[in-house]
Amino acid sequence: MNKKMMLSVLGIVAVSASAALGGTTPGSGVVGSIHDMNQYTGATQDTQGRVCAFCHTPHHALTEGNDYLPLWSHQLPSTTYIPYASATIDATITQATMMDGPSKLCMSCHDGAVAVDTHYATTANKTLTSDAFGAPAVGLEGSLNNDHPIGFVFDQSDGGVANGPVTGNPPVSPSDSTQNNGPSGVHKDNWIRQKAATYIGNTTLTIADRLYATSNGPIMTCATCHDVHNKKNVDVVSATSVNYLLLSPNAGSQICLTCHIK
Repeated sequence: MNKKMMLSVLGIVAVSASAALGGTTPGSGVVGSIHDMNQYTGATQDTQGRVCAFCHTPHHALTEGNDYLPLWSHQLPSTTYIPYASATIDATITQATMMDGPSKLCMSCHDGAVAVDTHYATTANKTLTSDAFGAPAVGLEGSLNNDHPIGFVFDQSDGGVANGPVTGNPPVSPSDSTQNNGPSGVHKDNWIRQKAATYIGNTTLTIADRLYATSNGPIMTCATCHDVHNKKNVDVVSATSVNYLLLSPNAGSQICLTCHIK
């Protein structure tokens, strides 16, 4: 029987679930968004009112500690993360490579190890402390075993797991064992769309656009689902929903169904 990757959306969300920030218009940019640290009570605000400075700097950037440091100004965690694992996951994830790309940058705030308002020479103390539903912390104490897997090679064409059609349903039964053996022992999943598929409700983007290139092949990262700068995301905000910076809407589980054929 073909096994399915566990379906969950990695909760890279807001520092606060307040209605004011949670309702920020998707696509309106980082200023005033849930990643504008100057808006949070108790946070050490930037003395010059800068928004980008909490993550980036034009000079004197960090250059060690990750393979992807886009003029980074924020302290990186030294945590070794426990990856998601279950009997239903097809992908191969290793601790050595799961944080390649932007994911470790996300964790530098969201795992609670480094204060979110730390930047430049400022060491602050506003950390995320809860991994409960509605809270923004992910990976507290280094555990990502209850979150959507990241850090795995995505597409079967690159030696990964996704082997489903770009549109429509698989042409063969998932129980057909001749269709389920991928290269190097990697399991093919005919019910996960290949990387050429576009995001539902955001068809200018393909999954391939949001994978991170590594020596092992393009991997899924936090940025495969989320857009931290609030520009490319299209999540729908209403009185009962917030802007989770998603590249497809939460409504109707469109973000999930972009990859998972259900």
